Amino acid sequence: MGRIIDGKDLVPSGSTALLISPPVYDTQYWADWSQPYGLLRIGAWLKARGYKRVDLFDFMEVDEKNQVHKHRIEPNEEYWEQGLPKGRVKPIRIEKNGECLELYKYHFGKTWEEFQNWLEARGYTKHPPDEVYISAIMTYWWESVRDLTRRLKRLWGNRTTIFLGGIYPTLTPEHAARFTDADFVVVGEVPEANELWTDLSFYERRPRYAIITPARGCPFNCAYCAQKVINGGRRATEFRNPQDIVAEMRDKYERFGIKEFAFYADYLLWKPEENLGRVLEMIIQEGLPFQLHAPEGLDTRALSKSQAFVDLLKKANFKKIYLPLENIDEGYLSAMNRKHVQLEHYVKAVEMCEKAGFKTRNMAVNTFVLYGLPGETIDSVVKTILFASEISGSIIPMLFTPVPGSKIYEDHLDYIKARGWDERLEMLNGKLYPLLEMNEGTIEDYIDLQRLMYTLNAHYRSESFRIFGKTSVSKCFRENISNGFYDSVLKRFEKETKDVVIN
Repeated sequence: MGRIIDGKDLVPSGSTALLISPPVYDTQYWADWSQPYGLLRIGAWLKARGYKRVDLFDFMEVDEKNQVHKHRIEPNEEYWEQGLPKGRVKPIRIEKNGECLELYKYHFGKTWEEFQNWLEARGYTKHPPDEVYISAIMTYWWESVRDLTRRLKRLWGNRTTIFLGGIYPTLTPEHAARFTDADFVVVGEVPEANELWTDLSFYERRPRYAIITPARGCPFNCAYCAQKVINGGRRATEFRNPQDIVAEMRDKYERFGIKEFAFYADYLLWKPEENLGRVLEMIIQEGLPFQLHAPEGLDTRALSKSQAFVDLLKKANFKKIYLPLENIDEGYLSAMNRKHVQLEHYVKAVEMCEKAGFKTRNMAVNTFVLYGLPGETIDSVVKTILFASEISGSIIPMLFTPVPGSKIYEDHLDYIKARGWDERLEMLNGKLYPLLEMNEGTIEDYIDLQRLMYTLNAHYRSESFRIFGKTSVSKCFRENISNGFYDSVLKRFEKETKDVVIN
């Protein structure tokens, strides 16, 4: 069983190290913005400490087509000895009230064989590194970490010390210590590494983008989020010096030719005019040809306060805007401890984005809709979807995952433990609808919610259809939904079905 240590107590003591970003076991995976930025800072730290050799193997590194390999795996098998399933792969079955959804699980990323060949080509099978640093992200991806650490122990035994860090061990350190073969489970941040820039020279092929982490900490404590645990209970937000942020971006542009940057932060819009705003102003003043992204979204309350700041986002070349809406039921949002954000903030933020030049209804302004939460109703989710479609015209479905360390997780711990999911963390993956039993919707209802969002997102001639628009088509659509036409269609359908059966 691994020893649990605090990140500030991590003291490297070797001269060679291998950094590893593990593969992903999941039913779906999107390869964008997957750079292991924490691990890349650890690598920079080890180099600064004088390590003779530091290498990186990133299972999730994309290929020339910006994709990662995938193959089906058996949900209940372990892959620390063999690389592929032993027999015919069975899907995961999700059941409720007689309905069943089957989903296949995949290994995403480079294969175990590729990893073994890479180790042999670099002499690691005979001469192991002194230390291995593994970065683990989602708690429900823990199984690949188990398989990776066991493979390494089988290969090298105790000749190598394995450090496991990241979100997974920080949120569930006892689980990581018990179920993986890491020697040290590192909880929280490594302060000395946090101040360093990510080192992209570890990649043989130049990455298309770089992730920038401008801030740590969040002033809020939403019920579905575990940021407070991740940040060691800290609620204060610390923003890096804007000049240092731009210097890092400029360095990556000059050394690696990188023009795309994604900002990742617990709360990106902390005092936006003097922090992120200053970063954007310097980018504009220097004429740097960057394309900017904030994939985790921008707080609508902060964004809606200043048209000048939203204009700055556009001028600095933010490519897309992502706005969290979650749900339009403000009573429900209050129960989620989201009282600081109101519906008017979202509406105003979209209007300001459009005024700044971000075109709505064509994926330039996107709305996160969170669903699959305990106690929600299908009606409230549908209303949220329709509202988001009308206001921004582009919806990003976000299936809810009960994250260990969050209030919702703790509130439903009895339910989770009764199913053994406090150990089988992979079953808490939102794509598996872990809290479906607590909602009124059926499996088909939840599949239909996603169908509805994708249907409303479809656009022709650069715009999606407006259900609540002013055109004659929009008006006819609404009238036919409410004037009894549905009943006549249903009766006609029933008659056609009956005729087919009789004939």
